[in-house]
Amino acid sequence: MRKRCQYMPLNYRTRLENLKARRYDPQLQKAVLSESFSRVSIPEDLKYLAESMMPIEPEYNDKTITAATNVKTHLERELKLAFARDYRHQGSLMTRTNIKTHSDIDLLTLINGYAYIEGPVQSPYAGNPKTDINDLYSQSISILKRHYDEVDDTGSKSISIFNKNLKRKVDIVPCYWYNTNLYDSSGNELERGVYLYDFAKGERTKIDYPFLHIRNVNFKGDATIDGSRMAVRLLKTLKADSEGAISLSSFELTTIIHQMDNASLVYYAGSELNIAENISAALKKLIEEPVYRAAIPSPNGKEKPLASVAEIQLKRLKTDLDELIADCRNELRNEYFEKAFKGYKL
Repeated sequence: MRKRCQYMPLNYRTRLENLKARRYDPQLQKAVLSESFSRVSIPEDLKYLAESMMPIEPEYNDKTITAATNVKTHLERELKLAFARDYRHQGSLMTRTNIKTHSDIDLLTLINGYAYIEGPVQSPYAGNPKTDINDLYSQSISILKRHYDEVDDTGSKSISIFNKNLKRKVDIVPCYWYNTNLYDSSGNELERGVYLYDFAKGERTKIDYPFLHIRNVNFKGDATIDGSRMAVRLLKTLKADSEGAISLSSFELTTIIHQMDNASLVYYAGSELNIAENISAALKKLIEEPVYRAAIPSPNGKEKPLASVAEIQLKRLKTDLDELIADCRNELRNEYFEKAFKGYKL
């Protein structure tokens, strides 16, 4: 019998219940799980590993996009502003690394009359960008409150609504375009950034590059036959179900996976445990080599999000992952379980 370390063993029954709750469809009145989930021939730890890596069905993500589109329609119909708007989506749903059937989404609501420009060159715009974005913000709140019962305008950078019919949350993020030199020379929107605005402080904050992030995460996902996406979903699930708080953001978890070699993430039937073991090895290196960790770029190549991550957070994540790996490896010594797991249908 395998000796447990000083850590509490993972409660797979509770974790599977948590997972089912995240994938619950109120219309069907059941959780949307894999075909193999109900098979009693597969132990709970192996089920948890496989289900944690499973993608959310496209129809559920499509409903979230519809909820965002409805918001856009209301805004465009009723906004009375001197400038045009652009709308874009961002969030884990766009990379299919979300772990909930009812995931929320960011609707970037961009001022399209002008853009901030990289470098010393000043924009020729003669108006007042601060007045523009505050007008966009205040009018948006009024419009949304006419159409939705649940509107939260307490956030400093966004407005949230909940669509009761579709059971979806949408975060509306008023922002500016930011044109990089690469965008100006190529016209490729992947190189374009967005400038966020803090309405509580009354100032612009960080520049985000969501389109490059989405493209690069999806490119890696396709190159690894969904393996890198599966790895991100696994880490998100471990974080969500951890008995101790793991303070790592979705962006940081995605960065951990994105820096791994594609070969270590390629998916094929029954490779879930191999991918998990490769993630553990990557976490070990990040923990043991802080200089290396601090230099890891984000998927968009513009930031170093792991430089400020506390080592203890990575250790907590690795502890839960290693316990899951050890439990699953122990189960797979049984030829019957090994055969059943190889036939697990996602």
